[in-house]
Amino acid sequence: MADHLKCILYQGCNFPLLLGGLITAFILLSLATQNGYLLRFDQSILTSFHHLRTPWLDHYFSAITWLGSLWILIPLYLIYMFFYGIENPAMAKMFTILFWGSVITTYALKYLLERKRPHFFGPIHELPLDPSFPSAHSAQIAAFAIGIGITFYASSTPYQNGAITLLAFVSLSIFASRMYLQVHFPTDILGGIIVALSWAAIALWGVYSGVQR
Repeated sequence: MADHLKCILYQGCNFPLLLGGLITAFILLSLATQNGYLLRFDQSILTSFHHLRTPWLDHYFSAITWLGSLWILIPLYLIYMFFYGIENPAMAKMFTILFWGSVITTYALKYLLERKRPHFFGPIHELPLDPSFPSAHSAQIAAFAIGIGITFYASSTPYQNGAITLLAFVSLSIFASRMYLQVHFPTDILGGIIVALSWAAIALWGVYSGVQR
């Protein structure tokens, strides 16, 4: 597993540079949203989703969005740790740093930045009470999908391509659901994804350093 993980991390990857780029991107995005520079972009995307509304899509996105909730992801995380993480401490370390780092950072940033939820159209369901930016559902499912995806890739299972494709489809559906349901701006989604990618860089950097020792 360590050798395979080392191949995934491809020696020579400049994790500090990657992380610095992601943090810079998040800072610029947050400044743009706080100053309203991307409001027209956000409104145009949410308007497009509003025009897509059908009863079938209402049901689909209302259901799929729950897969990005901690009520679903924490039990799945615990199952992962029990059945896989105990025998694979390097992957367990990576997944724990990635997942919990993303969750904690996202909620801290939400209450630090205090962006209000979208108000262009009425939401299909009640608006969540917490601030909008970055999207917690997006950060959580992105972090979870990245962690599981790396696990499948490192394990070289015969069905890894199908599993990774399914993870990508579910993640994209959840990203779309937050906009379709009118509870997040598109820039909230992007912010959540950047948070998860940043913690993926931190987690892989930490595991890579351990493998190098």
